Amino acid sequence: MRDFLAEAYALHADSIVLDGHADTPLRFVDDGWEWASQPLGLGQLSAETARIGGLDGEFLIAWPEPNSWAGRLAERTRTLIASIHRQAARHPEALVVCCSPAEIRAAKAAGRFAALIGVEGGHAIEDSLDTLREFFASGARYMTLTWVNSTNWCGSSGEGRDAKGLTEFGRDVIREMNRLGMLVDVSHISDSAFWDVLGTSAIPVIASHSSSRTLCAAARNLTDEMAVGLAEKGGLIMVNFSAAFLSNAWRAAYVAQRPEVELALEPIRARYREQDEPVPFTAELEVIRPYARQLPPVPFSVLIDHFDHLLRLVGPEHVGIGSDFDGVALSVEGMESAADLPKLTAALLERGWLAKELKGLLGENLLRVMEIAQNFAAQ
Repeated sequence: MRDFLAEAYALHADSIVLDGHADTPLRFVDDGWEWASQPLGLGQLSAETARIGGLDGEFLIAWPEPNSWAGRLAERTRTLIASIHRQAARHPEALVVCCSPAEIRAAKAAGRFAALIGVEGGHAIEDSLDTLREFFASGARYMTLTWVNSTNWCGSSGEGRDAKGLTEFGRDVIREMNRLGMLVDVSHISDSAFWDVLGTSAIPVIASHSSSRTLCAAARNLTDEMAVGLAEKGGLIMVNFSAAFLSNAWRAAYVAQRPEVELALEPIRARYREQDEPVPFTAELEVIRPYARQLPPVPFSVLIDHFDHLLRLVGPEHVGIGSDFDGVALSVEGMESAADLPKLTAALLERGWLAKELKGLLGENLLRVMEIAQNFAAQ
């Protein structure tokens, strides 16, 4: 009888394994947490969980919460990016900032975790191409064009079906990202903006943490038509592990629970208001997670269903991992941290996917689109 988990661990050791999205820099800045020298606590990603799970690198995300940091969005983004570089300086044996596929492969060979930098939310650039260039120069290699809020130049899926597409300045942002060699991330953007991006970008784009809207109707997820369109342009859809983006039933229960959660959050928000400071997202997550755990868990198989559906729909060359570690209220049952990633690979092997096909999903697909962006910029 085949030991799929043993095969998965061996495949991770023999592959480049990359994850497209984790909010861990919030823990660096707001919690004073250290990558390689402190217990995991309520987190999901660390030097230890990455080592156990055979994860070689991750896009660590600079996300300036748009309401708390209004007026200081670029400043907050700079702080989060700087925290990644600071962790690499403090733990050079464990962590290295990487900006290219070659650097990622070198990090794997040296036994160091590849810290990649992404910016979440185009509001971070404060409508300035110069600020976009600054973030790229600081190591950012993708930008998610919106969060749940629209920007002046791009509509968000968080603002409903009628949210706007790209403005002309938004198209300028896409063209400048192409010129720099910075990947365009379409997770969170409106459907209209999605198609505008595909029509504007000269290189493949990614959805760094979106699942299938066919299986879960969350607006951040991609429809089959969108997934196929993205793949036809050479792009990559990276599946999110959040229960709220995998199961309609869990999402509905989570939304119904929200008024109770808001009441529970008010004391901590009041405390920070008294101090005239933004409420750290990690502090809110500490309150939210116990409530999320009261709901019936989403079976692990549901996560595999999303991967399986997309693999069959667009092919193994266009699917990747976008866990959203350290940024979700709850993942699926059995996927508590990066240490559990081999379970995903084992389940896909058990469903009949070949090791050579899964190497793309695990990391080679992301390296491919990064290399295309890098080569386009070089030309």
